[in-house]
Amino acid sequence: MSEYQVIARKYRPQTFRDVVGQQHVVRTLRNAINSGRTAHAYLFVGPRGIGKTTLARIFAKALNCERPVDGNPCCECESCRAIAAERSLAVFEVDAASHNSTADMRDLADSALTSPVGGKYKIYIIDEVHMLSKAAWNVLLKTVEEPPAHVKFIFATTEVHQVLPTIISRCQRFDLLPIPTRSIIERLRLIADTEKVAIDDDAISAVARAAEGGMRDAQSLLDQMIAFFSGGDGSAVTGEQVLSLFGLTGKKELDAILEAMLGNRPGEVVCRIGTLAARGKNLETLFDDILSALRAVQLCTIIADPAELIDEGAEAIANYRRLSALAPADAIQILLETIAPVGRVLHDALNKQVYLETVLLKAMREAHAVRLSDILARLNQLRAAGELQFLDKLPVIEQRIVPAVIPAAPAVEEKTVPEVEIAPAVEAKPVPVMEKKTVIEEKTAEEEVIPVVEEVVVPAPAVEEKTAEEEVIPVVEENVSPVEEVNPVAETNAPEIEEELPESGGAVFISDSPFPPVEKDDGNKESTIGGSGRRSVANDEPMALKKAIENPVVAEVVDLFSGTVIDVHR
Repeated sequence: MSEYQVIARKYRPQTFRDVVGQQHVVRTLRNAINSGRTAHAYLFVGPRGIGKTTLARIFAKALNCERPVDGNPCCECESCRAIAAERSLAVFEVDAASHNSTADMRDLADSALTSPVGGKYKIYIIDEVHMLSKAAWNVLLKTVEEPPAHVKFIFATTEVHQVLPTIISRCQRFDLLPIPTRSIIERLRLIADTEKVAIDDDAISAVARAAEGGMRDAQSLLDQMIAFFSGGDGSAVTGEQVLSLFGLTGKKELDAILEAMLGNRPGEVVCRIGTLAARGKNLETLFDDILSALRAVQLCTIIADPAELIDEGAEAIANYRRLSALAPADAIQILLETIAPVGRVLHDALNKQVYLETVLLKAMREAHAVRLSDILARLNQLRAAGELQFLDKLPVIEQRIVPAVIPAAPAVEEKTVPEVEIAPAVEAKPVPVMEKKTVIEEKTAEEEVIPVVEEVVVPAPAVEEKTAEEEVIPVVEENVSPVEEVNPVAETNAPEIEEELPESGGAVFISDSPFPPVEKDDGNKESTIGGSGRRSVANDEPMALKKAIENPVVAEVVDLFSGTVIDVHR
């Protein structure tokens, strides 16, 4: 009995025609061979199991092939058979993970100077090249930059960011992509039929999903499934068996969860997640499946033909179209936006089941919440159906701004005040501030103050605003005898009058009177207090107030510092 060879090695591609999913790299390499424009160094970058080393071997065979066919190796000449059997003296495969010292690279650089044996080129395939140290790269740097004409370098790595930029700049770089799931399914079906293995489509689809874009991983998993479930009774490997082995969720269970989420049935979502967790399903994989399925459902709502972006078959795309009709497009968008950012947190969560349930319920609450646009759309529907016609018949309500009501003071007839005898002392009461109000200024009998009727005039903007207690309003008086007694406090602060009172040094200020001219009994308007003849004196000298009272021109005494009127007379 011959030794068994694993599927990944047995079905490794031998020509560019057999390579799956890397057509952009295959086309470039074939054209370079056909035109004879091959570079001296190549760099293949990509995740594991997608064909970096396989492409390097095929390219090496094509370079040394004696009879290449359209850029492909013939696989029949001695050079092709030697490379396939790994006994060629012209092709060297180096594992940089174990040969990464400066001595190893110095030996390689020295051997590159000799001529090839058994081929046109001496080709060095260095795998996992990112494992080389900086010193080792420095030894090989000059050889990579300017190698002999018979030397070709092919580097392969999964961590290109660890490769020195000076090396990358000297190579032709090719980025290999993850292989689409549909291509993996087709290749696995071909292998299963060739090996005469009974396995259903659900099982192959589950294996392809678990491979996550790597053909080598998919072939290894298929080999494992065949060894695990084939008991010699001829029964086929089913999808349930594969799902149970890898902890994956079936399509039907995943569709049921999506239907409950799109239909806003939180109880059903929680129950199904609890059932899957009890059966030992991988909840992180379930989260990834839900996220991928929601993306596919969203693409079906915004793209007419999403087959190019969804890595699924026609049946799966039809199923996603059916799910997209269960909820509005904006609800699907909110579900996706809420779920997408929490994948890393789920990986670190202590209780993954509770966290996954919480995330899905929160996303459903936000996605199915009533929004203002929904309310407006419903009102427009009702209005179009004639159910809101009564709104047009309602009277229009005018909104008026009602000003604040201030209690008005009792109306007092404005008239000229005749001579009045000195009134007895009356207790002062607070006066409400109004545009027009009656203020009765009361003083004690000793000060002999006569109550008068005053009209408050709004001061000009230049005048400083004062409180009701500080503001003293000038009055219009007629036939009022001058006050004989003077407030001692005012007497000490009153200034003397300049010009009119030559004996004092007080400054006299002329101000426009807000009062109309009032004639005295003799009819002489020049002796009136109102009009442009009104004068004010600043109390910058102690004797100013006393002398201002005796002056017939001065009408008021002003505080020099605050600008307030401290006395009004005449």
